[in-house]
Amino acid sequence: MPPLSPSDAGERLLRARITLALRQPFLASALMRLPLRDATARAWCTTMATDGYHIYYDANWVEKLTQPQLQGVLAHEVLHVVFQHTARRKDRDPHLWNLAGDHAINLLLLEQGFVLPTGGAHCSRYAGLAAEDIYVKLAQLSPPSFTGGNADGKGDGMDDGPGIVPGIGSDLLDQDDPRTMGLTDADRPDSSQLADLCAELRSEASSKLHGTSAAWFQLECVAVEDSFIDWRALLREWLQDRIRSDWSLWPFSKKHIHRGFLLPSVGVEAPGHMIFAIDTSGSMSDNILSAIVAELRAYRETFPCRLTVIQADAAVQSVQSYEEMDGVEVPARMTIHGRGGTDFRPVFKWAQDNAPGALVVYATDGYGTFPAEEPYGPVIWLLMKPHAQADSVPFGACVTVA
Repeated sequence: MPPLSPSDAGERLLRARITLALRQPFLASALMRLPLRDATARAWCTTMATDGYHIYYDANWVEKLTQPQLQGVLAHEVLHVVFQHTARRKDRDPHLWNLAGDHAINLLLLEQGFVLPTGGAHCSRYAGLAAEDIYVKLAQLSPPSFTGGNADGKGDGMDDGPGIVPGIGSDLLDQDDPRTMGLTDADRPDSSQLADLCAELRSEASSKLHGTSAAWFQLECVAVEDSFIDWRALLREWLQDRIRSDWSLWPFSKKHIHRGFLLPSVGVEAPGHMIFAIDTSGSMSDNILSAIVAELRAYRETFPCRLTVIQADAAVQSVQSYEEMDGVEVPARMTIHGRGGTDFRPVFKWAQDNAPGALVVYATDGYGTFPAEEPYGPVIWLLMKPHAQADSVPFGACVTVA
């Protein structure tokens, strides 16, 4: 049989998409709103892939699949988008994260009666786990071993092996992958718009699923929300009895006061003094520290209050103070001091000596030595993934950030 032409492949995919929308209503909206792109001429696309919005395919590979298999793999890529697996990867190993997402999706699809191409990752031992939890289990396998059992040498993931399948796990692309140039929509949604779209698609899908599939789908939905939780929302909840919904001339808008403009702001009363501690020990990667600084800058814009930024590993390494209405922003690039071990006690000792009762927000992975006694003031721990279990933190409120 001669190779399928791109137009023929497009017709087969269109047929698969329409059939899926009719037979699997929980995917209907996502199937119709996510664009398909022919990437046959691109060497990197030998099957199907997604960058978190577009779905790319190789026409020659499409030829090899039956219609039920094509529907299965199309649903697979759509769910990668719906569950925001591209954005949720963070600084995890790309291959293992891709495999973790594949297991979570394929187990759900098989439960729904889908037919998948040979070689997909779907180890039954990971049933009922979110991608983040599957990733942890895959990462613990050392050295990696492989499942087997199929004639083509690729494991089906259903035996007693760990579910690491050779040759599988490469269909997740970064959102700005340069290899997709010329294939993407010029008006594609930005990160915020895409997050809103995916949230809408998850909501629609959740209402149309029942039984075990619904429970597994909801696990991934919860994991999405946990992955992108806004820690500032916890601050708002903590301050809810001090928030006014009307615009007020006090406090003035901090964004413009340094220019001499006394403009109204939303009357949100912030803590009188907040200490933002950053764990700069060796276990905190540069990517994580960059994310922390970004959150800190956003906080400075949201809550006008006296702010002290402390960098600490096993000791306090740096202290930087910002006054309530001085118009000084937290720098986008912050020089990091530390990189030793982790001891949380020096920060709380500093707070007790210099600002007793102040709110302490501590960004860390949670691995370190805690004070023997709970401090006097309120504490919020921003746990940056991969992090210690929240129940190992002896006091304060814990929020998973990244």
